[in-house]
Amino acid sequence: MRQITQHFLLVISLLFAPVVLINTVVAQETLRIGISPDYPPLVFKQEGQLTGIEVAAGETIALQLNRKAEFVELPFNQLIPALQAGKIDIVMSGMSATPERSRLVDFSDTYLNAGQMAIIRYADAGRLGYKGTLFRPGARVAVIKKTTGEDFANSTLRNAEISHCDSIREALAKLKSGSVDFVIHDAATSWSLSTDLSHQEFMSLNTELTDEKLAWAVNKNNGRLLQAVNQQLAIMKKNGMLRAIINKWIPVTVEVQTATPTPTSAADSEASQVQSSSINRGTR
Repeated sequence: MRQITQHFLLVISLLFAPVVLINTVVAQETLRIGISPDYPPLVFKQEGQLTGIEVAAGETIALQLNRKAEFVELPFNQLIPALQAGKIDIVMSGMSATPERSRLVDFSDTYLNAGQMAIIRYADAGRLGYKGTLFRPGARVAVIKKTTGEDFANSTLRNAEISHCDSIREALAKLKSGSVDFVIHDAATSWSLSTDLSHQEFMSLNTELTDEKLAWAVNKNNGRLLQAVNQQLAIMKKNGMLRAIINKWIPVTVEVQTATPTPTSAADSEASQVQSSSINRGTR
């Protein structure tokens, strides 16, 4: 009886060994996530460690797909070429889903609406705290290269003095020094200013200048991954996980108030009716 039992157990173990091996291989497969960590609060470094909405979402997606998250840091304009070349599996870096990019990659469902917004210094709120001033001839505007903010400025602010920066850090430094009056960037950056103690001197105008949807990009030849990511994103939306992740880094509410600028022309007088925003600091 003992010999039969031992033989039976040996057969069972051999039958299930391949299954265990397969599961181990799947669990160890990596999800190579392309990021450009210069875009707080979506993806950035804090004390040398990657953090932000995209990092948390990437780790969650990888976990749900039974894969290991591997973050690959690249300049933003190299993310799509790396995806096309098969060097990364997915881009999760605050990328807007535009028609131009959609010809190169496939986008997941939207996870955040974040159009372009104008950021100014609080000290200039009385002078620049309404949308009309952005469209004055000679307005000094900083944008980040190869972004939808740059596209907006080039196509719409044709009479502005545009500074093309390599990062939001560089653009905000120009704003702080007074060399520009406006920074055009995604709404997520504007929302995060309320809880960023290093940038308390800035505020944003509440009106979104564009209508943009942020999504994750995958290779056009990887429809299987796209389908899996969309399935997991739907789960994250339904169970509240996505909202919890976003709220951690953007814990603010926006109050709309009427600005009281000093008009310098009839056009500015009309533009003064446009509302600007004030953000409750430290609250949600």
